[in-house]
Amino acid sequence: MIKPLSAALALHILAGTLLACSGDPMRINSVTDQAEIDKSQGRKITAKAAGFQLLLVIPIMVNSRHERAWQALLEKAGNDAITDVRITERWVYAYVGTSYTTILEATVYPKVAKKEPTTIILPERNPSSESGQPPRDPKVE
Repeated sequence: MIKPLSAALALHILAGTLLACSGDPMRINSVTDQAEIDKSQGRKITAKAAGFQLLLVIPIMVNSRHERAWQALLEKAGNDAITDVRITERWVYAYVGTSYTTILEATVYPKVAKKEPTTIILPERNPSSESGQPPRDPKVE
């Protein structure tokens, strides 16, 4: 009786541990047309996010570090187009766990301002001038 109970408990602990250590996928999904950016004014930006795994078992802000780094990169880019994203992972072992750092580096380019269409206002046509007759003066009538 105790063996099946301890096996079920061990299975639940293992399943809970595996599920607790999964992170959300990071999506880099914006697509910008090359004609809409000014490639002559690119600049480099960097964003970091870190987490710590206590005693190699307890994750503290480890699973969300990719998304946090991406949000920080978006914030630094503002309205500019992000290209050439590089992801670097670093970790450092400590006495009580491991520190994990995600570094995102990218090049951002300003978007080219779209020109507003020009509106041309033409003067009103007088129907009598199209017939070859001189225009009528409304005061004379």
